[in-house]
Amino acid sequence: MELNEIDDDIEAFLVESYENLNQIEGDIIELEKASGNGEALVRIYRSLHTLKGNCGFLPFPNLESLAHAGENLLSCLRDRQLAITPEIISILLQTVDSIGQILSQIQATKHDGDRNYSALIVALTQLSETKQTPKVSQSSVNTQTPQIDAVGGDVESFNYELTEISTQTTSESAYIRVNVNLLDQMMNLVGELVLARNQVIGFSTKFKDNSFAATCQHLSLLTAELQEGVMKTRLQPISSIWQKFPRVTRDLAIASGKQVEVEMEGADTELDKSIIETIKDPLTHLVRNCMDHGIELPAERVACGKPSVGRLFLRAYHESGKVNIEIGDDGRGLNLEQLKGRSQQLGLVNAVQAATMSESEAMNLIFLSGFSTAPQVTYLSGRGVGMDIVKSNIEKINGTVEIYSQQGQGTTFKIKIPLTLAIIPALILSSGGNSYAISQGSLLELVRLETFNSIEILYDVPVYRLRGNLVPLIYLNQVLQQNSVSNLETLSLVIVQVDNYRFGLVVDTIEDIQDIVVKPLGRQLKALSLFAGATVLGDGTVALIIDVVALANRTGITAKQKHLLSENAANSQEQADSRQTILLFEGPQGARMGIPLAIAFRLEEILTSAVEKVANQHVLQSNGQILPLIDLYKIFSDSDRFYNQALATVAETLQIIIVSPYSELSVGLVVDRILDIVEEPLTIKGIPSRPGVLFCAVIQGQITEIIDIETVIRIANPHLLQLATHD
Repeated sequence: MELNEIDDDIEAFLVESYENLNQIEGDIIELEKASGNGEALVRIYRSLHTLKGNCGFLPFPNLESLAHAGENLLSCLRDRQLAITPEIISILLQTVDSIGQILSQIQATKHDGDRNYSALIVALTQLSETKQTPKVSQSSVNTQTPQIDAVGGDVESFNYELTEISTQTTSESAYIRVNVNLLDQMMNLVGELVLARNQVIGFSTKFKDNSFAATCQHLSLLTAELQEGVMKTRLQPISSIWQKFPRVTRDLAIASGKQVEVEMEGADTELDKSIIETIKDPLTHLVRNCMDHGIELPAERVACGKPSVGRLFLRAYHESGKVNIEIGDDGRGLNLEQLKGRSQQLGLVNAVQAATMSESEAMNLIFLSGFSTAPQVTYLSGRGVGMDIVKSNIEKINGTVEIYSQQGQGTTFKIKIPLTLAIIPALILSSGGNSYAISQGSLLELVRLETFNSIEILYDVPVYRLRGNLVPLIYLNQVLQQNSVSNLETLSLVIVQVDNYRFGLVVDTIEDIQDIVVKPLGRQLKALSLFAGATVLGDGTVALIIDVVALANRTGITAKQKHLLSENAANSQEQADSRQTILLFEGPQGARMGIPLAIAFRLEEILTSAVEKVANQHVLQSNGQILPLIDLYKIFSDSDRFYNQALATVAETLQIIIVSPYSELSVGLVVDRILDIVEEPLTIKGIPSRPGVLFCAVIQGQITEIIDIETVIRIANPHLLQLATHD
């Protein structure tokens, strides 16, 4: 066998062994919770048996001996010759750790090393022989029975393996292992294809050729599907991180004398592999902090009227195109006064700042560098000694972390992160003659001002009153030390959000939202902290990607927000409960209409040529999904714009509002024109004017019809609503 073939065999052996090891550790923890779990025992036995058998093909005698000793103990447990005890669980976990050490040695040196594990093997052997009841072997009765496994197996286990193989062959053959480097290369090629697609679409807008436009549309759809498919190959379930946490909490609970129960929800939620690697350490740190600082000792919990066993929970779910991860406990919660006092002792804030800060600001003190409430740092954690690193690592991948805590009830950390970092939707804008991009995940809304008189100065900060709330402004050309080339008669604002704050970015022009490929900055530009990377636009120009967090920190806008928030609270407290945010648009025959912004998912402008018809339903292929379209002309008048105009003007654009009245249902409302987003109290209401209208209201001094989305869908296609309610 050639050397490269041996290396390939070792690599395949390591991949399979690590998978088996992760499965073993999880099953051992599960076995400790329910000692009668026979399925867990069988899975552990099978995994160790497979690991030992694979060692027979490679020169790893130390690993083979250790796995064989562990397999013998599992055989006794499986056959009910031994009872499961904490001592057995601990030595099995120690065996897992030792196997992990040997695998690491093999990965580094291609051999299993000369470390002595004889003491552990002796301990496993002694446990196997303790309280073991004599059992007559089949081989002593029938000498003709073949010895199937020369290193410790028997006919029964061999038959079991055959049964398992026959039942799993079909499912296992549906998967193959692919080198991550190959997937990365494919992702890079797809990124270049997206850039080429954007350039071709840019050319199509310059030529009035229907055939070329249709071909570009088809290319765009195929590229989007290929992009989604390749991105899915890089997705991994978050359970690949979480499977370590039961072992971590068990060890920490034993070391600290606490009792903890771990609950996991959404372990199959998938993330890009690169993000999985980035968040592994921050999530582990949060779990350790919940164990050390959050959950109390059993006696303390009982004295407070709580169960003696603490609860540590982990949740993951998809929401609004992002992954939400929640890690929390039902422990003592955060003592805000203690946090303020400790921060003053460490010189991180002064007395005035501590007295005027809000609850949210006080909770965020734990993210300050060097902050800790522990009198001395233990190996368990040290909240603050690393919490700032947790926050910065999450923000590096365009994520956010929020804290929700109630004293005596517990603390929850909520993390929001994107699905992937390779290709992201971004807003393209210009300032000083250069193009820039901002991740769509940071955007709230876009505002166009017709006059500079709307800008006020408050506490030496330029602000704009957006629906009664003061929004501080940052002039991008001033931060970048550029000359503005914007039209003096208009002003373009990009409203973005950082943590719990929002601010407006004043730019020259706002272009469009595109899928961009994130390229890292070169070594010469690494010092430019304002930018998170770069991308190539459809016209071939390079656009820098703005890091809104770094921009807020550079300008100090978050510190100035404290005064503005108090001003906002004073201005809007009276009408806060009655205000609603409404998306206004122009409907059929110039009618002024609106819907609650909460159900509006996004706004799009599409070509009429992209609309297809399936049976009696017009649809649009959008982001890998088939989106039903509802033309309000057909609902509120007798005309049908698709039938009358689609064939005549292929290049005509349509404005659609994608709404989601249910989580399982999204439809696109075709409207004439998007007007505005307003926040007003709907105190003046009138009866519905016609079917499909919920009620009439006076908004900005004009009568506006508030659309009843469910009724509109029922009129257009009641089958859509039946499917949503059925799901």
